[in-house]
Amino acid sequence: MAVAAFASLRQGRLVSRAIRKRPLSVVSLQRAGDDDANIITNGGSMKKTPPPLSADATRMQKSELLKASSKLSLAPMMEYTDRHFRHLVRLLSSRTLLYTEMVAGNAIVHERKDAIDKLRQDNTVAAKTGAPPVCEYDASYLRRFLGQGMVAPLEGPSVLQLGGSEPDVLAGASRAVVELTERGYCDYTALNLNCGCPSPKVAGKGCFGAALMDDPKLVRDLTTAMHDGCGGAMPVTVKCRIGTDTDMVANGSGGFTVKRYSEMDAEAEYGELCNFIETVASNGIVTDFQVHARIAVLGKSFSPADNRKVPPLKYDYVRRLVQDYPQLSFSLNGGVDTLSGAKEELDECPGLAGVMIGRAWAANPWSFACSDSILYGDKGQGEVLLGYAKPRNRLEVLQMYGKHVDVEEQEHDPVRIRRFMTKAVSSLFAGEPNAKRYRIALDEIGGRPKKLAARGESWKDEPPLSELILDAATKHLSEEVLLRTPEESYEMILWEEQRTKERVALTDTASCSDAGGGDNESGQSIVAEWQQTRKESTEAAA
Repeated sequence: MAVAAFASLRQGRLVSRAIRKRPLSVVSLQRAGDDDANIITNGGSMKKTPPPLSADATRMQKSELLKASSKLSLAPMMEYTDRHFRHLVRLLSSRTLLYTEMVAGNAIVHERKDAIDKLRQDNTVAAKTGAPPVCEYDASYLRRFLGQGMVAPLEGPSVLQLGGSEPDVLAGASRAVVELTERGYCDYTALNLNCGCPSPKVAGKGCFGAALMDDPKLVRDLTTAMHDGCGGAMPVTVKCRIGTDTDMVANGSGGFTVKRYSEMDAEAEYGELCNFIETVASNGIVTDFQVHARIAVLGKSFSPADNRKVPPLKYDYVRRLVQDYPQLSFSLNGGVDTLSGAKEELDECPGLAGVMIGRAWAANPWSFACSDSILYGDKGQGEVLLGYAKPRNRLEVLQMYGKHVDVEEQEHDPVRIRRFMTKAVSSLFAGEPNAKRYRIALDEIGGRPKKLAARGESWKDEPPLSELILDAATKHLSEEVLLRTPEESYEMILWEEQRTKERVALTDTASCSDAGGGDNESGQSIVAEWQQTRKESTEAAA
């Protein structure tokens, strides 16, 4: 059923993509019941289109796709999971569920209001001059927040994460998502509410993110508003923590320390988490939670990095949720940083819907290139549904990624966006010899349009970005690295993981100094040692 849902949604996506032949800067206001603008049509007539699926039918299809894609998720990360990095991940995995960066709901609502006000002003002028009215508002700014890639493979299973604490604002933001979906600029599988970000700018001054964990009734109101704003056409999910340190601050104990936290009543803490889950899910709208298995420390000046490392992980809480609420879906986030680690967690807790990984994806995306086969048992079905053949090596990855960046530079100003596109592939060769030289070359390529503009010169006489990226890779990286397959790379990763475990056991330490070096002699020796071991194993088997 999930495959059928995927195929049906993809067909609708292709139809809406055809609308991109019109100017890409506008989006229609022709939505029944929209009070923000009068419905105006060109020449007094509207084109007849096939009746769309009902909201319930669309949500059911998207829910099936969400369920089928959740075994591995790319976690939402500010300044990382933009449409360029998501496109790279989709090239590596046809099945991984992609999350956007968090987008503030008030930013979407503000941009939409400004665009509609501008439309009204333009039509007032048009009425006075006798010019034909305009029926569409300029959506170019909204596309900065909501747009997806325009080149195959399209994103497929993907989730838009919203941030905010006002129901009306999140309802308006969700409505804008539907409007842009109808015009073919995006097609997200679900909406997600951020209840896990501990950043002082978000959970502190913003009063949303992880701060919402302390008000589950408000979270229920917010997700209800998102559901209503999208007309019930998309699933709404919640990403959260297992709690916050609010009680430790309130009881006068002096706030969070690892020692004080270890002395807390674990059952009471788990009970508060259960209350949050039950309250949010009580109206039947939210059935899917992504749980970072740490508390969020909000009462101290903890950075986001501190909040990812200092509070201890409590995977047992998430496993208990899986057992105690079988009617709901839970994905585990936090601390898992390898493909083999994700598989171990799924094997250990069969009811777990999936594992969400963020920083490790950003640090070494190629290490997850076998996720379709390892986690999903996929033998090419995802590629068929998304309409592309996955690249066989990193050289082909860059060739396919080049199509994306060239289209992006045709549509947008390279001075503004090129650095984001080169950043997305900067870690593709992490751990390989000369990877640092490759990254330095990309950094120079990314900044070139801005430097040319500062000198009053044009970037248009330069070679296309796709060519520049390929040149950087072929200049600094060996043929063996460029052409190594995902399977060979994963075999090498498993070999190194085993080697690390053996070293830890022998030295009785918790870390290994030479794992993942990559830009020096140790990286080259690791590759050589793995190749020699592989050769000996092959000869022995023969």
